Amino acid sequence: MARKGGKDRGICQRKGRDGWWVRIFHNGRERWHRCDTKSQAKALYGRRKAEIREGTYFPEKFRQSQDVTLRAWIAQYKAGITSPGLRNMHHYGTFWSKLLGRRLLTDLTADELRHVQVRMLAKGKRTPQTINRYFAGLRRILNLAIAEGKLTTNPVKGVKFFHEPQGRLRFLSDGEITRLRETMTPEHWALVAFALETGLRLNEQFKARWDCVDLDQGILTIPLSKSGRTRHVILSEAALAILRRLPSWMHSAYVFPSPRHIGEPIQGRHFVVKVYEPALKRLGIVGATWHTLRHTFASRAVMAGVDIRTVQELMGHSTITMTMRYAHLSPAHLREAVNKASLSQPGAKTGNETVTKTVTKENRLITRQKEETAEALDELAGIGGGAERVRTAASQFCRLLP
Repeated sequence: MARKGGKDRGICQRKGRDGWWVRIFHNGRERWHRCDTKSQAKALYGRRKAEIREGTYFPEKFRQSQDVTLRAWIAQYKAGITSPGLRNMHHYGTFWSKLLGRRLLTDLTADELRHVQVRMLAKGKRTPQTINRYFAGLRRILNLAIAEGKLTTNPVKGVKFFHEPQGRLRFLSDGEITRLRETMTPEHWALVAFALETGLRLNEQFKARWDCVDLDQGILTIPLSKSGRTRHVILSEAALAILRRLPSWMHSAYVFPSPRHIGEPIQGRHFVVKVYEPALKRLGIVGATWHTLRHTFASRAVMAGVDIRTVQELMGHSTITMTMRYAHLSPAHLREAVNKASLSQPGAKTGNETVTKTVTKENRLITRQKEETAEALDELAGIGGGAERVRTAASQFCRLLP
């Protein structure tokens, strides 16, 4: 039906501009299309309305789902984080929100991120390894945006991460462990000793619950480990003894409850900063962190002769690569391989041994020939006498020699 006054919907002439114009509204956006004639404008309007109904109108960059700022997407991401690295991802998200939060996801470029990387390194406040963690966090955030259809490519792919050399593997010696035990109260030492006996990560230990502990079987279950899977930790007799001495099972759901906040566990970072690190400082132990206790657990297991595969299971590593860092502490597997190829092993065959066997065989043959010659001479000596017998024996001897 024609509109009143003969005007067509979405078609008009604009002041100061030639031709006919088509006006389209979609997803809160307004777009204008110019045509030479009114007939062209009518046809174009009908075509655009059909594209809107089919969902094919507007280029990819004008889709409504694309119009999301980095800050808004990070806020949405942080609200749904369930991974063990919750604290770190909140920290990384806050950093990027303050730095580039107003930018649209589609406006982020690899070149801009490379400049941010250079500036972060130039300030000198963060190590290259730490800067890599920030960009890895952003990469994870944007990968989720791609999965949700809000982004087509991840600009972090164009950023080359800094090389991270593998540093020295620090673990506590027996002397350092003894000194640490002597300087801490029994209550505080119980937490450190439990870490040394189990190799648990900080959050895994301090958020452990009694309903995940099986004292009869000696197993502690980690519902959500760093790899995202459930992990079962075998407890040593010393670790079980520590748990049996704890009174927290009577009044708290957590193995290590907070003394100040009822119903909550001890804040791991608070214990490290207020108790553990000051103890290390008093003793002059440098280069050690709480994670050093986990390294110590693995190192002691390897040096005690536990094979690498078993250590991998005890540590909860998803791949053997992480566990191989401790392999140098126990070269037993290499020594065994070398000994198998040693000349001193029974049954080992070498070129020298072959030569020795050949020479020995020839010597035995010559000895046997000499024995046969002596027997022949004795027989000849009994046949004749005097010089004739000697000459006959001599000639017979010459004929017997090879």
